[in-house]
Amino acid sequence: MRRVDRALVSAPAVLVGDKSRGGKELAKAKIFFEAKAKAEAAGAAAGALAPATKAKKTKKEKTFDFSAYSDEAVKYALDKLFFGKCAYCESRYANQAPADVEHYRPKGRIAGVANHPGYWWLAMVWDNLLPSCIDCNRRRWQDLPKFPVSLVQLLSAPEMQGAKASLGKQDLFPIAGAARATADFPGIDEQPDLINPCVDDPEEHLVFHIDRGDPLGLVLPTFKDNVPSRRGLTSIHVYGLNRLGLVQERTRVLRKLDFLSRLIDEIGKISETLLASLDQQTKTMGARLDLLVNQILDEIRAMAEPDQPYSSLVKAWSNTLEIN
Repeated sequence: MRRVDRALVSAPAVLVGDKSRGGKELAKAKIFFEAKAKAEAAGAAAGALAPATKAKKTKKEKTFDFSAYSDEAVKYALDKLFFGKCAYCESRYANQAPADVEHYRPKGRIAGVANHPGYWWLAMVWDNLLPSCIDCNRRRWQDLPKFPVSLVQLLSAPEMQGAKASLGKQDLFPIAGAARATADFPGIDEQPDLINPCVDDPEEHLVFHIDRGDPLGLVLPTFKDNVPSRRGLTSIHVYGLNRLGLVQERTRVLRKLDFLSRLIDEIGKISETLLASLDQQTKTMGARLDLLVNQILDEIRAMAEPDQPYSSLVKAWSNTLEIN
């Protein structure tokens, strides 16, 4: 995950203003949810006055169907802002499936939180939308790699120790604060446990496991005073940032980087020997090898550019060798 400046791309017109498609939809949603709240309050009052009876099965709860947020203009803007990559894992989603337009704060419900309708008033707000691959966004069973014992202890969560785990954000939104924001009180400081790459600096909470002797594409929480970042741990587990397929892809990138690094070292040694020669032709060959080394370094730098998959991983690896 890497920090992204949302100001680089303007909010799509379909979401801006009361007369836009998103604005009109929000007005309808407000009527729907206000009516729903009144009906629930009336039902609760009636239930308190009525004698206790055997609970009856209720019909499936009606929900408001939002659609403006998934407009093609919104998808295009998110694709441009994130270079066609998942906001959470940096995978190119075009390689596997169309991106989900993900609501950082869930629009319809919050898993495990009763009596909260979700952050429906943010359903069409540009700042609440992110592009996500289906694996980071949809809650489903994922394979996990087998970690060494020390890493299992480091990651600590029980679900990371099995062969499979239910991963993906979907409508999860854990917070550290005591109260949740509502449409009536939207300014409550919730202190989210999940990292938002357009608001937070992921490097403050996440760090890659860089081991040149044994490349392994794991992402871990940062530590401060021997305590792991709560937001880092939560984001790893909820987004599934250490699911098997993702770890395998990052490991392939690390192995490629290590190969290029060894190649630079070997070419450098040969070049140094040739440049020490008194023969001009031999010196020229050494200079050409130096040029080749610079071309390889340029390739590594290009892999760390924001538009490249797993660029934050490449950046972290490059920092260990001071490649700028």
